[in-house]
Amino acid sequence: MNDQTPGLTSNDVAAWSDLELVRAVEGGHRNEVWLGSLNGKHVAVRRSRRSAESLSWELELLAYLSGHDVLVPAVVPTDSGASSADGIVVQQWIDGRPPESDDDWRAVADELQRLHRLTALYGQRPECCIVHQLPLARRSVDADLDAIPAEVVDVLVPVFRSFRMAETAVVHGDPWGPNIRITDDGRVGLLDWDESRVDVTWHDLSNLGVPVLPPQAHAQAERLSHAWETANGWVSEPTYAIGRLAELQASLANE
Repeated sequence: MNDQTPGLTSNDVAAWSDLELVRAVEGGHRNEVWLGSLNGKHVAVRRSRRSAESLSWELELLAYLSGHDVLVPAVVPTDSGASSADGIVVQQWIDGRPPESDDDWRAVADELQRLHRLTALYGQRPECCIVHQLPLARRSVDADLDAIPAEVVDVLVPVFRSFRMAETAVVHGDPWGPNIRITDDGRVGLLDWDESRVDVTWHDLSNLGVPVLPPQAHAQAERLSHAWETANGWVSEPTYAIGRLAELQASLANE
């Protein structure tokens, strides 16, 4: 391995004695992800920024979903059998391609809705809350209302509170093209569960390649998405967040 490469080094992954880092993977916004090689097979190597409790919840969720035939990245344990080491997680690589056609996206939507059915009673991830609880909790995932200007919070909060009675379950949280794999046999693989949590299911259904919800519900879901992405990205991706805020304000003006 090349310890001169920025980011992860061999010391970081010493808990996996035969693991080699190959290259950093582009596209991750908030986590460092590498392609690795372990015993001749590709693996994904990720450094999580979440607390130990939050990361443990995520990895237990993946084990639960795998047991219900959901295609997710299986954890490769350390030499001692641990699921992670100092925030580093190694997972099996899922080969495939991003969704390309309407049929692909409909298959993705079906799998996300199956995820929601499987986890309707699943416990909440540590340090997260459902969006309608955010005005009181103030923080969830990367959203921190106290770090956002009050005039922006005043735009977001009514949107969040409008989902008080919405259906909730575990949401993937970021089901865009690079986080999805369509395998050669047509299965849908879901990658990068860093933003998963129990929340309003429409989070997962508002920005897919095909509309899933009826028109009015889709418009509401898009506003939820704009509001959440504004809050979740305000600190870490401010330019992106400001753009989503503008989209939300335009949508509200056209109601």
